[in-house]
Formats: sequence, structure tokens, C-alpha cells
Amino acid sequence: MKVLAAITGLLSALAVVLAAPSSAAAAAPISKPPMGWNSWNSFAGTIDHTVIERQADALVSSGMKDAGYEYVNIDDGWWTGSRDAGGNITVDTAKWPGGMSAIADYIHSKGLKAGIYTDAGRNGCGYYYPTGHPAYPGTGAEGHYDQDFLQFSRWGFDYVKVDWCGGSAEGLNARNAYTAISDSIARATAQTGRPMVFSVCEWGGQQPWNWAPGIANLWRTSGDIIYWGERPSMSRVLANFDAAQHASAQSPGHYNDPDMLVAGLPGFSDAQNRTHLSLWAISGAPLIAGNKPGEMTAATKAALTNREMIAIDQDSLGRQGTKVAEDASGLQVYQKVLSGTGRRAVVLLNRTGSAATITARWSSLGLTGSAAVRDVWAGADRGTFASSYAASVPAGEAVLLTVTGSDGTPTGGGAITGKQSGRCLDVPNGTSANGTQLQLWDCQGGPGQTWTRTASRQLTVYGNKCLDASGQGTANGTPVVIWDCNGQTNQQWTVNANGTIAGVQSNLCLDASNQGTANGTKLLLWACNGQANQQWTVPAA
Repeated sequence: MKVLAAITGLLSALAVVLAAPSSAAAAAPISKPPMGWNSWNSFAGTIDHTVIERQADALVSSGMKDAGYEYVNIDDGWWTGSRDAGGNITVDTAKWPGGMSAIADYIHSKGLKAGIYTDAGRNGCGYYYPTGHPAYPGTGAEGHYDQDFLQFSRWGFDYVKVDWCGGSAEGLNARNAYTAISDSIARATAQTGRPMVFSVCEWGGQQPWNWAPGIANLWRTSGDIIYWGERPSMSRVLANFDAAQHASAQSPGHYNDPDMLVAGLPGFSDAQNRTHLSLWAISGAPLIAGNKPGEMTAATKAALTNREMIAIDQDSLGRQGTKVAEDASGLQVYQKVLSGTGRRAVVLLNRTGSAATITARWSSLGLTGSAAVRDVWAGADRGTFASSYAASVPAGEAVLLTVTGSDGTPTGGGAITGKQSGRCLDVPNGTSANGTQLQLWDCQGGPGQTWTRTASRQLTVYGNKCLDASGQGTANGTPVVIWDCNGQTNQQWTVNANGTIAGVQSNLCLDASNQGTANGTKLLLWACNGQANQQWTVPAA
């Protein structure tokens, strides 16, 4: 009997393990950055069924739905700040006749998808930050994760944004809290069959780009792009754009989120709208509008629904664009590799106070030979150019281009994986800055972990950065970094049959420092010794 009881116990335990969802299962199976509309920027907490229904109607009538804006996301203000005896969030049926399932049904009836909002903490934003929020304390989800996310799914919501006001004030660990939420969403999906896009709104304080890709579809990388009562500013747009530069974290279905769009809000010019959208498109960021679509100008509508801009944002490779040149301070070139052969999106960004000419060079884009240039906002082909394209960019604005030419001549591409660690050769935080020392990190398949072997014995990342022995060093301990490809021998490598990667200039091997295997272990040069921390799985030639 004891044996039978033990076997029964083991089987029960196994059943629990098998039934437990993996965190990654919570992320809805989307393949492109979400596009839609959110209530906060225009209405804050003053929302009801009439407000939401009118915006859903306007998304359809304005043509935004046809352009790809499909989510209608109800932000803070829908709840009453209390729960019933069963712990369920109460809803004011005077504001929401038929409850939240009725508004979800209305949104669905327009061919759109419905989104809802909550907080990771026990109290929501209204409890800690009453400005713009309803006067009552918000009822956060902490302590009710399984209950609330199952309720959202049963109501018919397709998207959930989870804020961090309570999480921050209550001292929660973001990774633990959002992982628990992810598991609750997965359990809800298993019961209802309705997956929900999971938006982590942690504001970047606990570096969600390092852990959210495994549990969520998108994650905020910074504070709000606009606070209630403010007018939008280009300085905040640029700050949020900069804070979202974590290219190695991004892949199809998983996106850095620099926050909702302010395009079309009062106080922003048409040129600022286009610059803002250019930056979000080159980033492959979610396009969640916050204007009033039923009241927008023709110029705002044209910008938000520009099909070429949207195609850049929604490109199937899912990559985030990176900075590839800055010839003078504030005059920057960003590129995004697009699907297809020899296709790039390019932003020429002028952060200075004066108009200036900015040049994009094909060598910086990983292209060879001549290339054709198209100006997206002008909707005009600019011609074919031998090696570069220059444009005059007004102060504080951007030019958005597509460039089509010929890719370089790679002989293989993919991850470089350490034999000892099982982790990947990684550019920290997806930066493209010269001199960034490489590290080991969990393999995620993003651009900062995708290496190409070229015919000239280089190992390249982002299409234009090379694996480089820092300072042309040839001594043990020389950091291994990324640098603009220049053809010098400190950027040339021999991939040996035993899995080692030896520098042509130094004859030293790529080495995981101190035989480290943990995330963050630095990469350097060391005398070749054949040990496992010097052995790598390299893309085939």
C-alpha cells in the first residue's frame, strides 16, 4: 500500500508539472508589432462606453482600421475601485451597460479587437497618482492574478496592458510579478481558448528587455511619453526612442515599446508627427495611437495611415533599427534590415538646432554597388546612387527612406554559441556603439546575436559591425568588442576545426573570461588552449 501510495503521489505531482503552463505560453501568437488605439492620451480616466464606441467607430470610418490599426485598448478608468464578496472587480453599469463583455462585443462587431488595462500591484495608479486618474483608488490585480486574467479572457478581451504604479509603490520584483501574470494569462487561455496580447508596462526601471521577451509580447522601456495635462514634446519622443534601443531583445512577436503615439495630439506639428512616426517605424515599435481619430486633420490621417511607413514598422523580420553613423554630433543615420534581398529602411535624424545635410553610405548599410532610394513621406523615388545618398534635414526633424540594392556577400549567418556555457555571443542591450565589449547571454535569436561570416574572414553583426580585438590588442585579456568594419587584421578570424576562433593578427582565441558560463560573462582574447570555454558553434561557411 505504501508503494502504491508513493506511485500515486508521484503521478499526481507529474500531472501538476505537466499542467503548469510555461511562461512563454502567455505571449499571444502575433508576428508583427501591435497596431491600434488607446484611450489614455486623449481621455485619461474619463471614459465610458460612449467614448470607446465612438473611437471604435472612428477607427473604421477614418480608414485607420483598413491601414492596420486593429486594437481598441481601454486604459485606466474602467473600474470602480472595489471588488465584490467573491473578489471580482466591480463595474459601473451606468458607464458600461451590460458590463465589460458588452463593450468587447461592440468592438468586435466593428471587426476590431478589444484591449483592457490593469496594474501588477494591489492598488492601481489612481491610488498613488490621482492626477488624470479617477478619484477612487484603483483596484490592482496583485492577489487576484488568476481570477482577473481569466475574467478578462471570459469578457472577450484580446489584449491586456499591465501597469506598474502599484508594483513600484509596493516594492514588487518586476520579473517575478510579470512572470506570475504571464502564467495566469496562460492558464486563462487554456480555459477559454482566447489568447491575449500581453503588454508589460514596467517603465524600464528593472530592465524588462532582459527578461520580458520570454513572457510577453511587448514591454515598456521608459516612462510615459506624455503625462496627463502636458503637451507633447519632441524631447520626450527622442528620450523614449533612445531608451528603447535594445535590438537584441526584439524578434517577431516580441517588441520593445517606447510608449503610445502622440501623433495628432494638440501641440504637435505635422512635421513632428512624421518624425515621431519615422522613429517608431525604424524601431519596429508598436503603433498605438492616442489621438481622437474622429477629429484628426487630413495631414494627421495621412501620416498615421501612410502605407509605406506602416510596412517598414510591420516588416516580417521583426527587427529593430540601429544607429549606423553619426558623422557630426546630432546628425544620425539609423537603418533597419527589411525582408527580401538588399532592402533597408533608413532614417536621417537631425537632433540639432539647424538644418544640416546627412549622408547614408551603402557600406554602413551592408550594401554593395549602387542602390535605389525612395523618400517615404514625399512618396517619391529619388533615383539610383553609386555609394551613398545625402539629404538636407530640417532642425529637429527626420527623413524616412527605403533603400534597395545588393546585400554584401555573406557565407553563413546565425548564432555563435559557447560549448561550455550553451549561451550565445551577444552585444549587450542591443547597442551598436563602437567599443562595446561582447558577453555571453541566453540565446534569444535577436539581431545582437546574429553573426555572419564574410568572405574576408570577418564576423559581422547588424550588417556593418565587426568582431574586433580592441585597440588592435594582441595580449591575453584584450577585450573583444564590436567596431565599424574596416578590413584590418584585428577584425579577421580563423574558425578552426576544433571549434576555436583565432584572431588573424594576434593568434589568440576567443575566450569566455575565467571559464565563466553565466549571463554577462565578458569575452576576450587568450592564448589558445583548446578548453571548452574557447570552443564555439559557429554559423556554417
